[in-house]
Amino acid sequence: MKRFPTIILISAAIAAAALTISCGGRGSGKNSARQDSSLAEDVAAVPDTIAPIVPGEVHLKNDAEAFGEGLHLKGDTVLQDEIFKVGVSTMILKDSLLLVCCEDDRPFRMYSLPDLELKGISGNRGRGPMEFISPDIWPYEGSGYIAMINENFRDIQGLYKIRTDGVIEQIRHRIPSQYNASSYTRGFAAVDDDHIVFAHSSAIYLYDGSDTAAAPGQTVRKLADVRLGKYSAGSTMNIGSLGVNFQYERAVWAYKYAKRVLFCDFDGNVRTVDFRSFEDGEAEGVGMDSNITHYWKLYAGQRYVWLLYSGRTPADVMQEWEKGLYYIYVEQFDWNGNPVRRYRLDNWGFISVDEDSGTLYFLSNVSEYPFFKYSLW
Repeated sequence: MKRFPTIILISAAIAAAALTISCGGRGSGKNSARQDSSLAEDVAAVPDTIAPIVPGEVHLKNDAEAFGEGLHLKGDTVLQDEIFKVGVSTMILKDSLLLVCCEDDRPFRMYSLPDLELKGISGNRGRGPMEFISPDIWPYEGSGYIAMINENFRDIQGLYKIRTDGVIEQIRHRIPSQYNASSYTRGFAAVDDDHIVFAHSSAIYLYDGSDTAAAPGQTVRKLADVRLGKYSAGSTMNIGSLGVNFQYERAVWAYKYAKRVLFCDFDGNVRTVDFRSFEDGEAEGVGMDSNITHYWKLYAGQRYVWLLYSGRTPADVMQEWEKGLYYIYVEQFDWNGNPVRRYRLDNWGFISVDEDSGTLYFLSNVSEYPFFKYSLW
């Protein structure tokens, strides 16, 4: 039974099914768009539910075992006159709009798709009411809104939402104050003000504030612990990225310093996909840049999870950049934790995916022009 309102699943009737796909035998592609249409042919209406998640841990030896031969894609540059400073950004794609959080004095930039025409700029930097020092944006599925905003800078914390016309409003919630403290493991996704999934202190939680008679402490329930093996709850080794699919009542955690992905449902069933054969060489604390960066960021789609994967240390990446060599991988999973496909993109930055058209929008922090498009199928 669904626990959440279906207010935002307007596009679900035309979205594709999150299919359970076995490993291997993916075919190959060359340096631009896909050569085959097998994935596009899988597109069908999204069912209301998918198969239950199978708890347990899956060990895979390597990427070829999981995904088959990878696909190399070349992006098309979107030529624009405007200039803005790309930071550690997340892009939110919803209802033919794309929201970008940048490091300019006005941090929120909204574009129309598919042409990436600038529709408006909103927000202000500062410490005053409804101003932001270091905002992040996250999915917010409520009708008429494009994203939620988290401000978590030293003594300044707050949750907000941004409408499709750029107007910013405060989110009314009763999440207990102990969850508002700064943490290495943090992310959000919301259906509305009363239904929010978030990561805090190495765990994923579900906030349900719909029962106004419940005490604030009764509004939060733990879904999964994301602590990595021997490491404590506060360890930097637990850092990762959160994605949520409210329609299928799934959450995913992709680890930054381990090639490991955790999936869970809203009943607390957990399934992990682990590519590691050992943990040697991982060092906590000072010198984290000497560790391999595995999952850089993710994009949570209605059909699939799209994970940005580096597989190199930051030092290795910088050495490649000095030679003009830019690339990053995208690993595609379904919402039950099954690997689907792997892509190599000729850039570095952040992604969002229009799964209806098979277009991956890329925000580059190393190119003269920030926006690129990739055809997935």
